[in-house]
Amino acid sequence: MEAGLPMRRWSARSLVVCGLIALFLPGPWAYAFPIPPQTMWSLTHEAEWVVWADVEEVREVPAEASPTDDREPPEGASAIRFDGISLGFVARLRVREAWKGGAQEGEQLEVHLSDVICPAPPRYVKGLAVIAFLAREKGKWETVALSYGTRYPASNAELEAYRLAVTLAKDVEDRFGNEEATSRSVEMESARVDWQVRVAAHPATRWDGLYGLVPEADDARSFYGGRHMKAVRLSRAQREALARGFVEAPPLDRSLPMMLMALRGHADEEVDQSAARALETVLSQGKPRDWVSLAFNLLRERHGEKPPPRKAPTPEDQMARIFRDAASGPSGPGIEDEDSLSRAWTRFKKRHRLKPALLPLPVEPPVPGTGGDTPL
Repeated sequence: MEAGLPMRRWSARSLVVCGLIALFLPGPWAYAFPIPPQTMWSLTHEAEWVVWADVEEVREVPAEASPTDDREPPEGASAIRFDGISLGFVARLRVREAWKGGAQEGEQLEVHLSDVICPAPPRYVKGLAVIAFLAREKGKWETVALSYGTRYPASNAELEAYRLAVTLAKDVEDRFGNEEATSRSVEMESARVDWQVRVAAHPATRWDGLYGLVPEADDARSFYGGRHMKAVRLSRAQREALARGFVEAPPLDRSLPMMLMALRGHADEEVDQSAARALETVLSQGKPRDWVSLAFNLLRERHGEKPPPRKAPTPEDQMARIFRDAASGPSGPGIEDEDSLSRAWTRFKKRHRLKPALLPLPVEPPVPGTGGDTPL
């Protein structure tokens, strides 16, 4: 097991705690015990500093100890304990690059990790390099948006994609500042959509771009978003840019239905072929996640078919979903009727004479459970 703060494993007790929190939170947040999703657009604007840095140490700070306590966390330590003992941690970072703010190369930072129960905490893994979105709280550095605010590039190409996404978002912030005028707001909204389309082209930042464009396509995240978000109307040129990115690197994760929804009504045979290959690959990898059904229905639409309408959930359905999501981990719950989906996919391929080849599997992320892969 890796050193540092590993992703939590949900226990029956933690599941009950989160369920109770969901029950007693007031108003529209009654189902929002996971932190509302945040993309790198909002993370960059909310962070005082954005750094790419080495995680040199992660140490435990017991409630009665001084901030200089330097004990190493025990193997497999988590920021959460359910035995009545609440511990915090401090991650020591050494800056490689500062993408926003005044950090200097080689500077050391201490990031404090508050005790949390239900929202997934930020992940700092000793020995790896992290992209961290940081803000000061009572004089201490903390991570913006918890697990959404730590990212781990798996390659130089991913690092460059993250760097570009932050740099472009910061450029827009610098250009518009806090301007409230309606005319400027319209310009900033246009700049935001341009940013979303551009970062959606790269697999590493695809979720960050698509979530703002078609939030309902990531049903698992938008369910906990706290407010209604409308899909964005895209120009033909913007759709063509998304289509090129899709064909060059077809997604094999929850961004597959997101991309297909963003491209709804945009005819493109290469997109159809890439989507079929993506679904064939996902379905060959064992029990599919529940987002696969939406991706399949969107592909059926592209072939002129009419999928069954989606049913509006009842309050009982919503509560059952909270518990199911909390127990499922970052990939989301599995599809309920796998055999039915498999048979429907076989019939679909036969109807349209499709023989989609498998796509190569992506490299596993060095640290799962961050960004758009945040556990619910």
